[in-house]
Amino acid sequence: MTRTVPMRQWLLGGLLLSLVCISSARAEDHGPSPQELLRRMDAAFVNLSYDGVFSYFSGEDLASLRVVHKVIDGIRRERLVHLNGAPREIVRHGDKVSCIVMPGDDLLAVEKSIPAGPFARAFVRQFDRINDSYMVDNSGEGRVAGRLARRIAVSPKDSHRYGYRLWLDRENSLLLRSELVDHNGEKLEIFMFNQVRFGDDVQPAALETMQVEGSMVSHLTLKSVPLNALSPQAGEPPAGQWRTRWLPPGFAMASDDRRHKPASGEHVTSLMYSDGLAAFSLFIEPMPRRGAARMVSQNGATVAMTHAVESAKGYYLVTLVGEIPLDTAQAIIETVYLKEI
Repeated sequence: MTRTVPMRQWLLGGLLLSLVCISSARAEDHGPSPQELLRRMDAAFVNLSYDGVFSYFSGEDLASLRVVHKVIDGIRRERLVHLNGAPREIVRHGDKVSCIVMPGDDLLAVEKSIPAGPFARAFVRQFDRINDSYMVDNSGEGRVAGRLARRIAVSPKDSHRYGYRLWLDRENSLLLRSELVDHNGEKLEIFMFNQVRFGDDVQPAALETMQVEGSMVSHLTLKSVPLNALSPQAGEPPAGQWRTRWLPPGFAMASDDRRHKPASGEHVTSLMYSDGLAAFSLFIEPMPRRGAARMVSQNGATVAMTHAVESAKGYYLVTLVGEIPLDTAQAIIETVYLKEI
């Protein structure tokens, strides 16, 4: 029998789910524009049926996972399975997500250090803006998982974001491989399908989770709640008053909402920012009664850090999570403030 346990945001699970939402484009002399190719890739991940095994390298970790995706009766279904290490699964049914882990899993310690927020919700991409921050070039062709692929290079124009090297399936535009690189060309993260099948070869039964004796289940949701849809709790500032004094050029707010912590029911304000391709999120909550130790961590390209903000309404804990350089994240989080009215 499995046990249902309350959990905060599962950071790694969300990152892995959103990993396969990375998009880029190819510049062609007589073909689709980069923006059109970006839209095609996003559409491929949302609409295609695919079942594949991929490798994911982040920092010092190398993981092997299986992803199954299918749209059934208009409802998006997805299952992500860790094939090495402790048994772990993430299962999506529409807007509902279940995370299945074993007691003592190290991921539990990781997720407890991150305030609750959006689990793995795709932000509104604005592909027509990426030319302001990136250069997109055709890098020829390659072969991934036995399939022909277009190679794309996406290079940042400043030091506030990373670059991408991408391999797109020539037949259906699915992303078969991606490399996230720093300004020295060092690979920070690598995602690559080792094998993948499409269409009718993807069986609905592959979406069903395996019940492991003693496993724990956390139920989350991808649905967001607009900031103005919830009445502020006692002592909580009204919606929309959180600001940043500085953002990297090209970044703008892509979404804002408020979440409930599964354990306490308290609200957490979530602000997501994007430059049209890269993204980071700010999660803001009242400071825990026992306070919170300052956290700064980086795993591959993903940075997570906390910062205390003092205002006339009290102390708040701000957590930044995203795939941006550490120095940029530090500069952003230190300028977060509550606009006094």
